[in-house]
Amino acid sequence: MVNVRFKVALLALALLAAPSLPARAVDGAAPAADSLPEPRDPAVRERERQALNAFYTAMSGPDWIQRDFWGSDRPVGEWHGVATDADGYVVQLTIYDNNVTGKVSAAVCNLERLHTLHLSFNNLSGELPEALGECRALKNLWLKGNRITGRLPDSIALLPELEYLDIHANEMIGPLPAKWDTPKLKLFWGNDNRISGPLPAQLLRQPQLEKLMLHNNKLNGTIPASLSPSLLSLLLTNNALSGPIPAGIGNLKNLTDLRLNRNQLSGPIPADLAEAPSLQVLRLDHNQLKGAVPDGLAGRLSVFDRSHNPGIGAAR
Repeated sequence: MVNVRFKVALLALALLAAPSLPARAVDGAAPAADSLPEPRDPAVRERERQALNAFYTAMSGPDWIQRDFWGSDRPVGEWHGVATDADGYVVQLTIYDNNVTGKVSAAVCNLERLHTLHLSFNNLSGELPEALGECRALKNLWLKGNRITGRLPDSIALLPELEYLDIHANEMIGPLPAKWDTPKLKLFWGNDNRISGPLPAQLLRQPQLEKLMLHNNKLNGTIPASLSPSLLSLLLTNNALSGPIPAGIGNLKNLTDLRLNRNQLSGPIPADLAEAPSLQVLRLDHNQLKGAVPDGLAGRLSVFDRSHNPGIGAAR
């Protein structure tokens, strides 16, 4: 009996001595093993806290569904949706589907190492501030499924580290920025808005751009002739684009999914599309195209729709 009590006592002491488990970080996932909950430097620590608290106040923080430890004295790495790096700097804010309300606050740009801002499926409204371009470390900007209005700020199209931009399913309008200098941009979802104006030529030339989703908008003008060699998917369905399909588009070796249907495109189907090595899906229906379907094109695709083009001949 004494031996049993002794073992129980030892177990209790071991549990007391064991280090506490790290706070859960983004979406219930444990933070990286080498992360610190906040910076060691008091000045940096205070600056990060002030930025987070300003964001919390501006975005109706008390009304959030989950707001664990926000505004408390606990290390910021323990606050709901906050993740830190090895030096304790905030690098991610992942607070989606959480009743975050109002205009996106540029206070987050005072978090100098912030690389991910994920605020999808909330109650965001109003225009995005031009000051978001001061988030120079931003790699991932996910704002889908809100009620954001206005146009995409020019400054976002100049973020040097930006890789993923998702603004789809909002109420955004106006033209996209004409100047793009986002050499690391891979994916841009801007579909299901009311974006108008031309397709920016510089956007489609970004060297690492793999997927561009701008369907269900009000874009007009022509499709730029020069396209990123990295393109996998180009979805421009249901706009008001006109003019020809660019010659040479079939030379894109990685292109798998091309959807240009429900526009006002004219001219022939480029012959080189029959040689596009990776192409699987081609939607050209509901346009004003004419001429013959290039030899061998229809038979090699998983999906091919050329319907509702009165001037298009039979597929061969």
